[in-house]
Amino acid sequence: MPVLRFHSHHGENIRLLEDRVVAFRESSFAHGISFSEKPLLPMEIFLIEIEKNERGWSGHLRIGLTQHDPNGCFDLPQYALPDLANMGANKSWIFAVTKSHNRVYDENGLDNPKPYRSILGDGDFVLMYQGLFHRSILRALPRLRSSDADDGTGSVCHTPDSAYTEYNDNVLPTDVGSRIGIVYIVKGDLAEMHFILNGEDQGPCAKDIPYKSGPLYAVVDVYGTTKQVRIIQLSCVGTLQNACRDAILKCVKKSCIDQLPIPRKLKEYLRYEMA
Repeated sequence: MPVLRFHSHHGENIRLLEDRVVAFRESSFAHGISFSEKPLLPMEIFLIEIEKNERGWSGHLRIGLTQHDPNGCFDLPQYALPDLANMGANKSWIFAVTKSHNRVYDENGLDNPKPYRSILGDGDFVLMYQGLFHRSILRALPRLRSSDADDGTGSVCHTPDSAYTEYNDNVLPTDVGSRIGIVYIVKGDLAEMHFILNGEDQGPCAKDIPYKSGPLYAVVDVYGTTKQVRIIQLSCVGTLQNACRDAILKCVKKSCIDQLPIPRKLKEYLRYEMA
């Protein structure tokens, strides 16, 4: 799989490191918007890890999808929320990551009589667009004994590996080491976006996304206490099904899929309407 990177068009306080895999906010708490280098495909997880936090600010990372194309190098606002989200009607779906209450689907709600079925499944391995990978790669790193937050001198330093303790299932979504992913799933002519926080599907946080009206880029606002994030590359075993789909779509336009003499289920698979 190609390496996922951040786009070269970003907020004025962002510095991209390590061949654009790491986004670091150099100053302030604003102007930290970053985009994925390329649009995401259906069922393609965009996964980041919080590497550094900084004390003295309120609020945390914002993440989501947008149809604003960073290749246009348009003027970026200070914040993803509410500024970028309000640029154009129904063009961005961005949410704040909080210490708690990130789960969208209420299993006990009156509107949800059936238990929620995670898009990640229940096993140790997850099958998404990138292929088959172990669920552990989606989970948070072990919690640190001491914070990687700013020590008050303006510098932010890494805690050495020896400071890691045993894995802690109760790591907060906003902590250093937390892993946050977004993915969108096709539902007919529209799509829904899911948060994945430390290996757990939080349910659809946005529905009725018109994914056919334009490419969907991941957008990350390195905001508030969040200081630095890294894109996590999913180490996957590619499937023969995905390889065949990629080969077919190199030769056939998506608009011509319905004309192919193949079963309906295969047409749905080619349109990313099923895994």
